[in-house]
Amino acid sequence: MRSLIKTAIALVGVASIFLSSAIAADAVNDKCPISGKAADGSDSVELVAKFCCGKCVAKFEKDPTAYAAKVAKAADGKCAFSGKDAEEESKISIAVCCGKCKKKGDADPKALFAKLQKKKKD
Repeated sequence: MRSLIKTAIALVGVASIFLSSAIAADAVNDKCPISGKAADGSDSVELVAKFCCGKCVAKFEKDPTAYAAKVAKAADGKCAFSGKDAEEESKISIAVCCGKCKKKGDADPKALFAKLQKKKKD
C-alpha cells in the first residue's frame, strides 16, 4: 500500500513538471516585459490578436514578437497587417514573473505585448 502511494506521489510530481514545461512552452517570451525578470509561464497574460485572413494569422504566428508593435497599434476589430475588418484571431500567452505584473498586463495586454517587439537589424 505504501509503495502504491509513493508511486502515485511520484507520478503527480512528474506530471506537474511536464505541465509547467508545457505552459512555459506556450508563452512567446521567457522574460517578463514589465520587470525584466525570468518568467516561466506559470503567470501569463492572454492576448487575442485579430486578422483579416488565415494568411495574416500564419504570418503572425510564425514570429509573433516581430509584429508586436504592429498588433498593439491595430484598431479594435481590424487586421494588424491590412487594416481590413478582422474575421480570424490568434491567441498568444505572454509570460510575466508574478501576480503583480499579471495584474498590470491584464489591464492592457496590447501595451504589454508591444514591449516584446524585436529590434530591427541594421
